[in-house]
Amino acid sequence: LNVEANVAAALRQSGLAAAERGELVRDHLHLVGLDQFAKAYPAQLSGGMAQRVAIARALVTKPRFLLLDEPLGALDALTRLRLQDELQRIVRNEGTTAVLVTHDVDEAVYLGDRIVIMHPHPGRIATILPVTDAVSRDRSDPNFIRLRDEVLSWLG
Repeated sequence: LNVEANVAAALRQSGLAAAERGELVRDHLHLVGLDQFAKAYPAQLSGGMAQRVAIARALVTKPRFLLLDEPLGALDALTRLRLQDELQRIVRNEGTTAVLVTHDVDEAVYLGDRIVIMHPHPGRIATILPVTDAVSRDRSDPNFIRLRDEVLSWLG
C-alpha cells in the first residue's frame, strides 16, 4: 500500500463516503507533513516518515485516546527530536488524549502533562508527577532539568 492507501485503510469500516474518506486522509497527511508523499511506498520513506504515516493512520479515525508505545524509540536522535515537536503540536491541536509509554525521561518530561512512574515488579504505580506550566518545553530550562532529575531519582 502507498501512504495514502495505508492511512485510508483505517477508515474502511467507517461508513463514510469515498469523497469524505479521501478528504480526511488528505487532511491528516497534511497534518503530519506528508501531503507531498501520498503516492510513496514504504521503501521510499525514512523511519521518521513511516512513523508519521502511523500517526496519521491512528488520528484519521478521530480517536478520543491515542495509545503510543515507544513510538519514537527506533529513530535517530535528530528525527526523534523533530517528531517529538510534531507529536506535541498534533496532539494539542487535535484535542486527543495521548498515553505515551517511553523509557526516555527527557521525552516524558517534554511531551507529558503527567509522568507515571511504574514499579518494575509487579508493574504498579510508584508515583505520578505533574508537569506544571512552570516546566518549560525547553530542555535547558532549570524547571525542566529539575523535573527530569526528580524522575531519574524515582527510577533509582
